[in-house]
Amino acid sequence: MAALVTLQADPAFGQHRQEEPPRNWSNATAFSWVVSTGNSDANTFQIRNVYRYTWTNAEFSWEAGILRAGSGDDKVAVGTQDDFEVFKPETELDNNRWFTKALYTREVHEHFFWYASWDGSRDEPSNIDRQIIASSGFGHTWYDRERLVLRMGNGISYTNEDLNLEGARNFAGYRAFYRLRAGVTGSSEIESELTLDGSFETAADIRLDALNGIRVAINDTIALKASLRLLYRNLPALEDIDLEDPSGLVIGKVVIPKAKLDTAFVTSLVINF
Repeated sequence: MAALVTLQADPAFGQHRQEEPPRNWSNATAFSWVVSTGNSDANTFQIRNVYRYTWTNAEFSWEAGILRAGSGDDKVAVGTQDDFEVFKPETELDNNRWFTKALYTREVHEHFFWYASWDGSRDEPSNIDRQIIASSGFGHTWYDRERLVLRMGNGISYTNEDLNLEGARNFAGYRAFYRLRAGVTGSSEIESELTLDGSFETAADIRLDALNGIRVAINDTIALKASLRLLYRNLPALEDIDLEDPSGLVIGKVVIPKAKLDTAFVTSLVINF
């Protein structure tokens, strides 16, 4: 048996800068829950919220989300060939990731702005117990039209993180990003975001957070949306795994790096308020 519930409330897209919006704030909430039972046990829960508040020459946005995924191991039989009992392990948590982001931008000249941002996250599958990044700098608004918005920025950053094996790390670095929203047809639009973080201390320590999605409107209220999120870390955190001899006996542990890239593909139903 499988059940899927997805709900997202999304604000109207692409208000022109010269038009006065009916309200100066908007909120979008996405909720997803997948449950499977029977031959396969799995439970995945995800929620994401995006809030924006705008002034004449400034904007504040706050985004937060959590992803929890659990699954059950394969059934095992205990006993002899003729007399055994089957046990089904309970569902265990495989993925536990949360994040929160805040961004404030303010125009200092036509098409130019300064920004301040704060990001916090915890990513257990990547062995990141805590990561906080504060950044500030300047940017340029290349387009701000009814159906096309493109902003790019860069600045300096400071990272405080605690990795599962390596422990706490603090270092200064740099950040570059872009934000794009564009109408493709009268009923569809795309969104694309990319944030690049680097370290002045270690040149190879490069991190990317990319989000790309497309939304197709069914009517004025309902739309379908598909998005792809990529999280890349060139120097991933370390993990320790069991070391087995050829017979399968555990004889110790070895330390290896985690995977550099995490990918998440999400489809959702969008309800506009």
